[in-house]
Amino acid sequence: MVGSIEAWTLPIFFGAGLAFLMATAQWVRREQGKANLLFSLVFLCCFVIILGAGFVANNLPPRYPLTIYLFLTAICLVGPSYYFYFNALLHPEKPFETRSLPHFLPAILAFLLESGFQLMPLAFKQQWLGEMFTSPPQHVLILLVIAAALHSFSYLVYLLRMDLGLVWNVREVKEELHLLVIVDVLAILSVVALFLGFTFQWPGVFIAGGNSLALLTVGVFLGYNRYPRFLETLKTEIEKKRYDRSSLTGVDTERVHRRLLELVESEKVYRDSELNLKGLADRVSLTPHQLSQYLNERMGSDFRAFINAYRVAEAKDLLTRDPDRNILSICYDVGFGSKSAFNSVFKKETGQTPREFRDAVLNGRE
Repeated sequence: MVGSIEAWTLPIFFGAGLAFLMATAQWVRREQGKANLLFSLVFLCCFVIILGAGFVANNLPPRYPLTIYLFLTAICLVGPSYYFYFNALLHPEKPFETRSLPHFLPAILAFLLESGFQLMPLAFKQQWLGEMFTSPPQHVLILLVIAAALHSFSYLVYLLRMDLGLVWNVREVKEELHLLVIVDVLAILSVVALFLGFTFQWPGVFIAGGNSLALLTVGVFLGYNRYPRFLETLKTEIEKKRYDRSSLTGVDTERVHRRLLELVESEKVYRDSELNLKGLADRVSLTPHQLSQYLNERMGSDFRAFINAYRVAEAKDLLTRDPDRNILSICYDVGFGSKSAFNSVFKKETGQTPREFRDAVLNGRE
């Protein structure tokens, strides 16, 4: 490894800068909500990984330990972020659940470990990193990097096997999807090159791996702009395939319709803030996939929008019928779990907050 910034490592830093710009661009685009924020997090992780590779290629961490800060965290974080990005894209109606937090536990532990290390005296950090750069195979950090990389790769493999495997040969996304898989495979090979080049002190292999990641970042940037509607088309095709595997053939849809209306109009099950797709599906004797398909195809809605429409309708009635009643009590009575969710959904449905709606009705009566 060399001791100063070398010209042939400049493309690595260019790739890191491009990844940072892409992360920033996704962050400021809020119209897709959490999907865009997660996509921004993926690019931010890529920025940290590629930037760290550039610093390592120039042998900077033993002298400036801060240059390697968050490198391990980013490796642990990129896989789960990529996985949850696709989930948010395909299922935007699903909120982030606390049971998903264990997926990010390795990244949290890596962050605590790296932060604790950076709080150590400078001399200790320089000695520790100097030993690692001198004999990488015997150093504990190599095992941590391997474990982190395998952790993230497992998410990519799972994603390819499950959702993306459903549409591998679908004509509408075939070309773009095959390119996506090629990019993923080349990214893995680039990381392998980085690992082998560092572990066995092969500077050329390491720098080639770093430059390869930088070029892939450029390729992703160009591909993202070349196929701007790819992800939307992918979502549509995956949903079609899922519905094909969970058909309503043989289901008495008229009975389902009657029972569904009975549950929401007579029993008012939407008042239960804990109601979910599976709970409602059990009450109409369908699987969650079947009920989701029924709501989409026969009612033109997804589960959350279907339930929230009834909640908002009753809330409007209560707001006008009892103008002195506390808005928060109405929020909980119609099934919302928090005032913020109530305000957000109500405004999305009516264009007004509950208080604005009530004031407008009262002023209209005067």
